[in-house]
Amino acid sequence: MAFERRHLKEPTDPAGFLDRGNRFSRNGVYGKAIEDYNKALEMDSELADAYYNRGCSWYEVGKYDEAIADLTRAIECDPLADHYYGQRALVYLFDDQHELSQADQDSAEELRIKAQEG
Repeated sequence: MAFERRHLKEPTDPAGFLDRGNRFSRNGVYGKAIEDYNKALEMDSELADAYYNRGCSWYEVGKYDEAIADLTRAIECDPLADHYYGQRALVYLFDDQHELSQADQDSAEELRIKAQEG
């Protein structure tokens, strides 16, 4: 894949690793994305978006337990991010945990309504 061959500047901070991980993920290079999210989290263990994005990457490679763990950690870091619940609901659904999936869908919807109400 051309994307993998292109040299990307080595990041020096959590945001840089998160950004590069996102570029890898958008191009389907999930292993490298996960490596960069790991590096971002080594530098900032409270970076909710890194947990979320790593969880999404785990989901894409069929590692549902890892995805659920990361998405749960993202929710712990930022419990008002409705899309974190929505993504975890999707993973629960694919992992045949339908009650947990529905609970997360409900939580995501409640958060969306509260955000719209201001």
